[in-house]
Amino acid sequence: MANSKKIWAVVVVVIIAVVLGIWLYKTEKPFDPSVDTGTFTKAEQFDDYYKNLSEVYKKDTYGGKTPEETLQLFIDALKKGDTDLAAKYYIPEKQKKEAESLRIGKEKNNIGFLLGFLEKAGYGKQREEGFYQMTVADNGKAIMGISFMFNSNTNIWKIESL
Repeated sequence: MANSKKIWAVVVVVIIAVVLGIWLYKTEKPFDPSVDTGTFTKAEQFDDYYKNLSEVYKKDTYGGKTPEETLQLFIDALKKGDTDLAAKYYIPEKQKKEAESLRIGKEKNNIGFLLGFLEKAGYGKQREEGFYQMTVADNGKAIMGISFMFNSNTNIWKIESL
């Protein structure tokens, strides 16, 4: 009788271990497009990263049909104080970093300063296929550039950098 109790105890422990292992395997960390690819040491890491990044771009719906529309959506989100939404108008690789920068800017009351510059954005031009550069000028002098990238998966423009 004591042996059968030990056997059942071992069986229960094995079953729990298997279930826990399956659960841990299925609850992997979500993909982070902002990861530093410079830390990759294997080709498979790059392959996996770009495969996952491609899927993120295919699902990305935050942006406008033109660079100007994307900039306006970004400005509108900042005016509402929604820095998380504003960060979604950046390319996926930069959203995490920019969300943090915008959050800090909001805490330090610097968003109004940024908005003052962004609302002066004027002329722009296509640098090359899928890339657009807009200039912010003050008194006829260029003071800031805004770069946009076209997401051909969803036909929207994303902010690449300010």
